[in-house]
Amino acid sequence: MTTYIYSRVSTEEQNAEQQVAYLSSRYAHDYAVEEKFTGKTTDRPKFQKLLKSLSEGDTLVVREVSRIGRNTQEVLSVAEELKGRGVHLKIDQLGGLDVTSAAGEMILTVMAGLAKMEREQLKERQAIGIARAKAEGKYTGRKALDPATIKTAKMLIEQGQDKKSVAKQLKIGLSTLYKYL
Repeated sequence: MTTYIYSRVSTEEQNAEQQVAYLSSRYAHDYAVEEKFTGKTTDRPKFQKLLKSLSEGDTLVVREVSRIGRNTQEVLSVAEELKGRGVHLKIDQLGGLDVTSAAGEMILTVMAGLAKMEREQLKERQAIGIARAKAEGKYTGRKALDPATIKTAKMLIEQGQDKKSVAKQLKIGLSTLYKYL
């Protein structure tokens, strides 16, 4: 029976180590996994690897529901899958409640819905801010990629590197890379 801590942040300004330090002070654990990845999906490399490694009797601890994800159905699906495998899921935000219990499931459902609502409200506020900045002539959108970066990307791909590693190496999104190819 192993206990894992999972921390996730989505932006460069955020710090996953702070989540680990906080959870480590509250929960005895064997391993901590940190990831910098969006919460829009549960299809995150380290998270998926962690989920696959969990076995019956293990415990997964996260700071809050939104660290699992911001999509209600995906969060509930993860919890249900873990419950079916006999893995405990504890969420510190809920007082360390094991959400694989009956009462925990009900609370998790509400909290997952709130996490999704929070994300939608964030997107709405962002859209309002962009619209206002456009109306004031202050918003021109993202700047185009430097032509040298595009040239380097094409050269690396021609040399046989896969697009995903090229995007990571040049610190650009994969979809951005495809847009310019």
